[in-house]
Amino acid sequence: MAVEMNGAVSRSSIADHPVARQAVGLDGLVGDGPFSYCRGKLLASPPPTGIIVLCSELGDRDIFDGIIARYGQKFPGSDRRAIVSMWTLYYFSMLTIAPSVHMFVNRIALPMEINQLSFVCNEQTGEPEAFVLSGMPEPTTDPAGELHRLMLGHAEPVIAAIAANAGVAPKLLWNNVAAYLSWILKEIAHRHEPALVEGGMTLLDDAHWPGGARNPMFGMIRTARQQCGLEFARRKVCCLRYNLPGVGGCGEACPLPDGRH
Repeated sequence: MAVEMNGAVSRSSIADHPVARQAVGLDGLVGDGPFSYCRGKLLASPPPTGIIVLCSELGDRDIFDGIIARYGQKFPGSDRRAIVSMWTLYYFSMLTIAPSVHMFVNRIALPMEINQLSFVCNEQTGEPEAFVLSGMPEPTTDPAGELHRLMLGHAEPVIAAIAANAGVAPKLLWNNVAAYLSWILKEIAHRHEPALVEGGMTLLDDAHWPGGARNPMFGMIRTARQQCGLEFARRKVCCLRYNLPGVGGCGEACPLPDGRH
């Protein structure tokens, strides 16, 4: 059940950073470098404030509805599907961005399966703010394999649970995952080198995942071209955020003209 709580980047291995064997040391690896926005997203212990929710409890309709009701207070009378989708944008950004940096840049395997994690939910807004790890980071030589395990062991079951509870299409939720994953992998490639994330990009671009399962993110991020010839990424499925008052659209990334404002 949910519990109320009161109150420099390099390609080196985790073996070169003994402190990173504790989750608290992950922020030290990120430091003040180009991925400093990853700090505070993967915690070793619960913070003094916030609501701590087991990730697996997102499959409990009452718990999930309570979180969404709290978050939806800032959008009274709005389309609940858009509210849910917007909430998952926060969640999936946490699930993809910091873990990908640690997997591909620092070569760290993280205990990210849905049954091994809790997340911190803001008491006032209901927004997810960080994950709380229950296991220890370890070295890895297969970051793409770790990312695949993250998709199978966390993204897949949480998307199935949210889709069942909220009536939101799984393909919309997978597109939310793909948007952040594509962005951070390209950022890593830009900051370091494309070869560093080739295996990760394969998990986005191939029609099937290792083992032969259909890739639910295949084709979700498409390359489009402006009249001037500039290429940009565009989603296949709209995230519906443009239906929420005070929330801007996605610009050219949105597949719908109404969402580009």
